[in-house]
Amino acid sequence: MSCCTPTGYRTIFGAKTVERDARRYAKKGLVPSARWVFERLRGPTLTGRSVLEIGGGIGDLQIELLEAGAAHATNIELIDTYETAARKLIFDHGFEQRIDRRISDFALEADAAPTANIVVMHRVVCCYPDPDTLVAAACEHSSDRVAITVPNESWWVTLGFATMNAWFRVRRISFQAYVHPIERMTAVAAIHGFQSTDVQRGRVWTSMILGRSRSSPDSA
Repeated sequence: MSCCTPTGYRTIFGAKTVERDARRYAKKGLVPSARWVFERLRGPTLTGRSVLEIGGGIGDLQIELLEAGAAHATNIELIDTYETAARKLIFDHGFEQRIDRRISDFALEADAAPTANIVVMHRVVCCYPDPDTLVAAACEHSSDRVAITVPNESWWVTLGFATMNAWFRVRRISFQAYVHPIERMTAVAAIHGFQSTDVQRGRVWTSMILGRSRSSPDSA
């Protein structure tokens, strides 16, 4: 990822961000886009399933999915900023034996990641310059569903991201955010046997559930 470095990520997703996320979850629960993903994944098809989340931050969505019946969750994070807050949350909910956290670049080291029934990338793809590699890896690691939340392609979101990136450049922060074409991501997913089964388009974020098609070799 030539646009970003671990130092750049730590600048954006630093201690203040972690504290804000933990405080917000304690007071209000999941953010609306994550709540939508949770509501679409919960139910009988979640019970006993494994979850792999890429860039899950403090792990709040994983906590909710485990409480709703998932058997095990693995989180892969690029940097270690979130680990203290995440492990406290895991301990508070008694999930020490049911959640694994790893530090790795999923886009570049996908072979080292475990497979799971459900793979989640909530507000993660927008932090990577190469959505094809990331979406392909997510599909290859899922036996059932992939949940993705990405920025809308509306003009105001695109303008907002461009303004934010300009500010990063002025501050010499080695980080860039992206508004990737959603159609491009669904096309990559289709190549790997996944198709969109549910979509929510909010003002800023679009969330999708991609399900493995019955004709896919891995769907049996």
